[in-house]
Amino acid sequence: MAGPATAGGSGVPTAVSPVGSAASQGVAADRPGKERAGAIVLDKNRATGKRLARVLASAGYSTKTFDEESPQVLWSAIAESADIQSWLLVADVASAQTIYTVLGRQDAKKTCRGVLYCGMGSPPAAPPSSSSLGGGQPPSTDEIDVAAFCEQAGVLALLNARQARDFDQHLIGIANYLRGQPLLPLQGFLLWGAAAYSTQISNVAGRDAAEARLVKLCSDQLGVSSRVANSIGEVIHELLTNAMYDAPVDAQGRAIYAHDRTAPIQLNNEDRVTFRYGTDGTRLVVETSDRFGRLRRGDFARSLRRAAAGQVNRSAGGAGIGLSMIYRTAQVMQVDVEPGQRTRVTAVFDLDAGRATDGARGARTLIFPDLTIASARRDP
Repeated sequence: MAGPATAGGSGVPTAVSPVGSAASQGVAADRPGKERAGAIVLDKNRATGKRLARVLASAGYSTKTFDEESPQVLWSAIAESADIQSWLLVADVASAQTIYTVLGRQDAKKTCRGVLYCGMGSPPAAPPSSSSLGGGQPPSTDEIDVAAFCEQAGVLALLNARQARDFDQHLIGIANYLRGQPLLPLQGFLLWGAAAYSTQISNVAGRDAAEARLVKLCSDQLGVSSRVANSIGEVIHELLTNAMYDAPVDAQGRAIYAHDRTAPIQLNNEDRVTFRYGTDGTRLVVETSDRFGRLRRGDFARSLRRAAAGQVNRSAGGAGIGLSMIYRTAQVMQVDVEPGQRTRVTAVFDLDAGRATDGARGARTLIFPDLTIASARRDP
């Protein structure tokens, strides 16, 4: 499979190593990993709870399972285990409010994180009341309000559990992340042995060439419909544009190019965007990485809300809804940020026409760790 066109890049794209290391993914070396970790699984289906407990136990967690308990009972289980320094709370979205209540405790903010999932049979629960989200109408229970989940401190991910193998992989990946390992690299989303490629993008010509090459790959070699291929192309365009225009700042932290995302630019060598992609025939995975580490979960939540309200804000050069479009198009969106150092955004597309693009939001997986995790847990 040919690599992406390299206009504005560094030449012929190179193959990506199959195994991502902390160093190759830019993960901070001082993320805590030696402490004893515990996990609580809250699911009304006891068999499901036990299975997820086994997955977490394989990552070195001491696990407890509950089928229906109050926040007070869960906190008591945490408080009585003084030998465990950190906790991962895992629950179906139907129990989201219980998890939020625990995570909202002042004495839980440094020790507890949460993962929510949907698709195992329980209907989605409404996130917290509108008063806790800054006003507006209460969210509908007909579909999950993803922006509301992002606005809850300590929630790391919303996972689609409909495909059990992928769900387990994401869950164990997040569990390992909290113990010092990097989030899943691009090739981890593909079948073993599938090739992946990397190139550097420094200008508009390089961005447009990469987008065109991937659209052509989808249409000519992977046999997907033009609608799906063009949707993937739009995501690639947005990912690269965000990394090229919105991410760079000067020494004083001021945005350099964000005021006009249509202007021709030429990034210097150290600011070039790394673009990676790979496919195993069933999926296509694309990824961008910049060196600035400026993307925030609040940016993503605002994008979702603007898109839902039909609002377009061009005051800073962009429409403000691009991140929402990426999430709605990809089946998996993983955002890995080291503040001030790197932003890595990975989008996974299912090439099966029956599942690709335009699905219900509850069928998407979002992995976007809270950027306060490392700093909060390093505080004395």
